Amino acid sequence: MGNAFRPQPGPAIYPDNKTPFKNDILEVGIFVAFAMIAFSFLIIIPGIRGWERLWATIRVFVALWIGTVLLVTNFAYTWQTDTKCVRTQYKAYTPVHAPIEIQAEVGLHIGLRGINVTLIERPYAECTGSGPQSEIDEYLRERPFPGENINYNEAFRWADPWFQGRFGFGRFASRLNQEFREAQFTGDPYPILWIAEYFTLDGEQIRWFRKFRQAGWYAHIFLWLGFATYLLSMLLFIFVISTGAIFMLYTGLMMLSACASFGIIIINSPPLKVPFGNNEGAVTFLFPTFGWAWWLTLWTGIATVALAILIWVLNYFMPRRIATVFHHSVVEEDEFFQVDEEEEVGEKPSLDEYGVSTRGTRRGGTTRGRTQRRGLSKYRQTQRKPRSTVRSSTRGQRLNEDIQLSEVHASGEK
Repeated sequence: MGNAFRPQPGPAIYPDNKTPFKNDILEVGIFVAFAMIAFSFLIIIPGIRGWERLWATIRVFVALWIGTVLLVTNFAYTWQTDTKCVRTQYKAYTPVHAPIEIQAEVGLHIGLRGINVTLIERPYAECTGSGPQSEIDEYLRERPFPGENINYNEAFRWADPWFQGRFGFGRFASRLNQEFREAQFTGDPYPILWIAEYFTLDGEQIRWFRKFRQAGWYAHIFLWLGFATYLLSMLLFIFVISTGAIFMLYTGLMMLSACASFGIIIINSPPLKVPFGNNEGAVTFLFPTFGWAWWLTLWTGIATVALAILIWVLNYFMPRRIATVFHHSVVEEDEFFQVDEEEEVGEKPSLDEYGVSTRGTRRGGTTRGRTQRRGLSKYRQTQRKPRSTVRSSTRGQRLNEDIQLSEVHASGEK
């Protein structure tokens, strides 16, 4: 009965406008999670001694920074953004040349999973910073809608599911089209519907929704893959520094691939420009450009690639020093090799009556006149000097002229 004798599709009574939460709850949760990890580490810093305190601090905060960037930018709505101060209509079905128009700040923020449109009433002189205070006071005294708090923040998503959908606004249409039709029924302000309508079209060269949806799909896949390689790199740094650096390089390349795929796929002719005109004939265009999420991913990816290459090079030329930075124990391989003082590698050994060498090279032997020599550690490979000892890998290998035991038995039978 409440809807009887009321024209459709718009409702007769608009619901109360609630002040929007200006920050994304998911982004805030990610920041809080990484901040808790950082705070927990700050508590245990006094228990770390010496230079290890500095190296541990650098390792932890660099790792937390890369992980935070990967997750926050994946869910951010600022890959492309623009904000303009306009004079425009507030409600739909208002005559174009009617004197009822508001002065507001309109923003379009595009992410990987959808768009976010903001509308905040602000005097035009205050928003642009080009008018006197008297003009601001005059508008505040004569507001067109004094009983309403014009502060909107509406999101229109195309993710989950990620498909284009059919043309129109039915059950098989895209998620963004369905949310746009729902916003029309709930009576969202005209500027918000005007911006969102540009993403409901898909024909000729007006394919902004298709372009941004495909760009968001590939970019978010690269970021998730980068997060996986990021976790593997943090784990591998505990065991093998060079392998961890390689996976860290993969992480940076995934971030750069996300920026490249997003920036290339969204290229469309004509570019996205949303015009806003007032009753005086002035036109203001809302033209989104790359936002802080895209730039943050780009520069973090470049820094990650450079840092991974630096770690790999240092590990190759100065393994002992880089091992200290990553808190690896530099342990000497205490391997002793028993060789005769006069014996050299490649020297012809003496044989007994059975054809077996009388100069053994077995570890732990007590042959008279032999010396002990220490093997080199894996952290001293770059400072290796020529030596005449036999490596442990040659233990058990017969020399050039050693005779097999089967040959000894054959000669005895004869």
